Amino acid sequence: MISFLTYEVYLSKFLILTSFLLLILITFAVIYISYVSWKDKKRLTK
Repeated sequence: MISFLTYEVYLSKFLILTSFLLLILITFAVIYISYVSWKDKKRLTK
């Protein structure tokens, strides 16, 4: 029973960390894509 509880705690910590990592990666991807499209728009207007 105790080993199951520690496993559950580790699982929840792992899920929280992976969700934060995914959130950070998605944020950087959105920033990068918007930056690239902004540069492309500047290039097309010239």
